[in-house]
Amino acid sequence: MRRGIFIVLASLAAGCAHGSVDEGGDLESPPVVALADPPYVPGASASSAPSLPSGGDVVSMPLVHVGCKKNAFCDDFEGADPGSRWTGTVATGGVVDFVGPSSAVGANALRTVTPAASGGGASAAYLTLAGPDLGTQWVGSLAFSFRVEATPAAMLGGPEIAVVDANGMTTRIGFSVRPEGIALHQHFESCTGPTCTQRSDVVTDVKPGEWRRLTVAVETTGASAAPYGRIEVTVDGGEVILLPLEVTPFNGRSEVRAGITVADSAPATARIDDVVFFTHK
Repeated sequence: MRRGIFIVLASLAAGCAHGSVDEGGDLESPPVVALADPPYVPGASASSAPSLPSGGDVVSMPLVHVGCKKNAFCDDFEGADPGSRWTGTVATGGVVDFVGPSSAVGANALRTVTPAASGGGASAAYLTLAGPDLGTQWVGSLAFSFRVEATPAAMLGGPEIAVVDANGMTTRIGFSVRPEGIALHQHFESCTGPTCTQRSDVVTDVKPGEWRRLTVAVETTGASAAPYGRIEVTVDGGEVILLPLEVTPFNGRSEVRAGITVADSAPATARIDDVVFFTHK
């Protein structure tokens, strides 16, 4: 993998062109900036509980905001038929619709609503987008504007990238909202052995009623032991938080999930806008 590819991908995902285009001529790319390898700390073990980023570093380098680039999927939900470019809708006990306010110029955003989760089964409300099949080495980025109307009572699962392998094992890399903050989660489901790790790192605080711009960029190396690559996270176009990739999103079909992927223990409403998704093998 080329050094510095993360800055290019995250810069690509930092803005979504109005009109939801993903085709046409290339926009001018920002310069490639080489980053030093993050100082992975042996003590930064996987944990299901959120914590401040450890095993990573913070780089004081704001992302360059550019429009939607060719070969990236972009949607600001302002077309004549909002959401029509997505592959499917999951609304298990929840509601998906397109109403204001928009995070930027426009009239619409994706609104997802779920009732309180109960022991009888989890509810969810999100759009799905089928992405490319991925091998052992790939880079990708997902960015979106995100807004919750209230601080969750326990935990609210938000937008994520999922990779499902041939055995049906799903790796999820994305965001969740908790009373203590918005966290970047890594989770490998339905498996046994040393690769079944999970990790959650709080990357910013919760600001109910305010739009936040979240970007996650992933680079996999195909390594046989952790770290399997690295992750970059930015909030509101600010500093780049570097984290080790501790799950294995290899050899599977990719999918973007935009909305409430896991319901909170209380009724919840989340809005998503200006989605950008890009992968490169």
